Amino acid sequence: MKFFASILFFSTLFLIQSCSSGQTSTGNSSVDPQDLLQAVNKIRSKGCKCGGTYMPPVKPLKWNTKLEKAASSHSAYMNNRKRLSHTGNKNSNPGTRISNAGYKWRFYAENIAMGQRTVSDVMNSWINSAGHCRNIMNKNATEMGAAKTGAYWTQVFAAPQ
Repeated sequence: MKFFASILFFSTLFLIQSCSSGQTSTGNSSVDPQDLLQAVNKIRSKGCKCGGTYMPPVKPLKWNTKLEKAASSHSAYMNNRKRLSHTGNKNSNPGTRISNAGYKWRFYAENIAMGQRTVSDVMNSWINSAGHCRNIMNKNATEMGAAKTGAYWTQVFAAPQ
């Protein structure tokens, strides 16, 4: 799995970007998750080609601390186990983690990543993956939270009930 993830990551670096986050890579491993919100909203405001499908511009997302809590706990879980997975503690899924953080949702989506050092790097990986890109561009999402622990990133999108 680690070999496949490494191949996927390095392959992504050579893809032509369909959307640009407009950020530069600084090489810092310490990241302000709100930078991720800014990068996401920049892409959402322009529209984006996700795989072979054009996704038109959508409304910006707002930051939500409960979603940040869900993202943070999952990034920490993955980091502790050194394993990239949407399945979390006690076989939780993103919906369970979001609910456990006290968020009542009607829609959710989750992006995870491993190994990228900067917001620009992780955004490039997600934008060049059709499914992750569609999550970023999903018009049903109204709020977002995100976190990075060690090499593990979690980005949670949701809309309240």
